Amino acid sequence: MRLQNKVAVITGGGSGIGRAAALLLAKEGAKVVIAGRRHKPLEETVDLIKSAGGDAICLSIDVSKTGEVKKMIDVAVNTYRKIDILYNNAAVFTGTGKNVVELDEDEWDDLMDTNLKGVFLCCKYVIPHMINNGGGSIINCSSISGHLGQRRQGAYNAAKGGIEMLSKCMALDFAEYKIRVNTVCPAWVETDFNREDVAKRKDEVLKLHPAGRIGQPEDVAYAVLYLASDESAWVTGTSLMVDGGYTAQ
Repeated sequence: MRLQNKVAVITGGGSGIGRAAALLLAKEGAKVVIAGRRHKPLEETVDLIKSAGGDAICLSIDVSKTGEVKKMIDVAVNTYRKIDILYNNAAVFTGTGKNVVELDEDEWDDLMDTNLKGVFLCCKYVIPHMINNGGGSIINCSSISGHLGQRRQGAYNAAKGGIEMLSKCMALDFAEYKIRVNTVCPAWVETDFNREDVAKRKDEVLKLHPAGRIGQPEDVAYAVLYLASDESAWVTGTSLMVDGGYTAQ
């Protein structure tokens, strides 16, 4: 197993890419702490892991709230004694489909608080434990939207671009402590959240991906596994495109 004796914290682990990553990391031997806003989907993910012989717990938190992030870290350390891996997957899509004139300030704040501030807070409170452990791997879920300009997605792309720069800076700041920080950057991935939209726009979306298909959560989960494992021990400060060729065009 590639993650034997490792402990992973995953935010947004109740569905989609987060659930797929939690299941895969647990399958590879990691003990998994899954966090998110909706408790029932989190419990379902834990049940799936345990039924396959894995070890996992979950708790409901809002990653934009300092006290709740601290609680998540405390629970993880108190339960499993350490944290080796952090996968920041939690995100919202508030205000997408609007330009900056149409976007409400509250929508901007909600998106930035979860998508960017949430990454900052989780890293802020996990990194001291990783330093004490002698190292660790942080994987932040960015997007191709952190590298491209796209119409009517200014807030979302700004947050993802912020994740890209924050990750590079943290990679430099903590390399001496053997802490690696990288991002995964999906293109269109079919999840419960967007399945209806993907179905309506299938031909349009397929044309964006030279690989000839839309991504599945497991495609991203395997990229997360690589960055979480010791196989990527010399990889830090980089962005792994998981996009079916989208950004190669």
